Order: sequence, then C-alpha cells, then structure tokens
Amino acid sequence: MHPIQLFDSESSTFTYLLYDPQGSEAVIIDPVDRQSQRDLQQLERLNLKLTYIFETHVHADHVTSAGRLRQLTGAKTVVPGGCGVGMADVQLHDGDVINFGLDEQIRVLHTPGHTAGSMSFVWRDNVFTGDALLIDGCGRTDFQSGSAE
Repeated sequence: MHPIQLFDSESSTFTYLLYDPQGSEAVIIDPVDRQSQRDLQQLERLNLKLTYIFETHVHADHVTSAGRLRQLTGAKTVVPGGCGVGMADVQLHDGDVINFGLDEQIRVLHTPGHTAGSMSFVWRDNVFTGDALLIDGCGRTDFQSGSAE
C-alpha cells in the first residue's frame, strides 16, 4: 500500500492521500487551498471517507483547504500544537499516534526548523515531512518561528 501523491504546480506543494485498503477511511496531509475539488474527486473515485485532515506546519504561505474539506466531509482537522490554530479539532504533540481505518496509524514526530511547530508523520514505511525536508534541501527557516539550528 502506497500513499497517493498529488502535486500543486502553483505552490510547488505535495499533498498526500493515505487510506486503509481493508476499509473505506482516508486521511489527507497538507491539502492545498485551490485543490479541494481535485482532492474530493480522488476520494470519490476510490470510494473513501475522509476522517482526518493533517497539516505538517502552519504559517502565512502554507495556504490550506483544511477548513473547506472539514466543512464538506466532516473530517477532523489535525495541526501541530502550539501553532495558534485554536479552531482545529486535534492539537498534535511529539509522540502522538492517530488511528484510522481498521488497523492504520500515523505516528507524530516534532521536527522543528521550517517552523517551531513543524511535525512529520510516519505511516507504514513512509515519512511525510512537509517543508522540514525537501528534495536537495529544506524549507525556509528565516521567518515565523523558523530556525536553522
């Protein structure tokens, strides 16, 4: 079972759809604001129910469709704790585990750098790092609580 990787060329952002092959539940990581329709179409195509919407980090240029997806699907929003997103359903902390589907789980790792609250998510043999790690580099560390240290 592999994640479904979706790309937004305008923001150069990856979104990931993970699902339980034995059930019908799915989670999405870092959904992009202008791609909610694309993401909903993927869920419908695979006959999946979205249960969680994960964000790896929060700052001004990380524009998300989490609120819209939550409104349309009833899925819970999941954000790094301490990022000031009080309206989220779940505030994540290092070491948390989120279960979905029949037997799937996502482990949470605090991976500061891009932002102080950045989180990475481990699912099966995959790690989703947001902007903490990029191909040939890492996300900017020079604004909104980022730190190269």
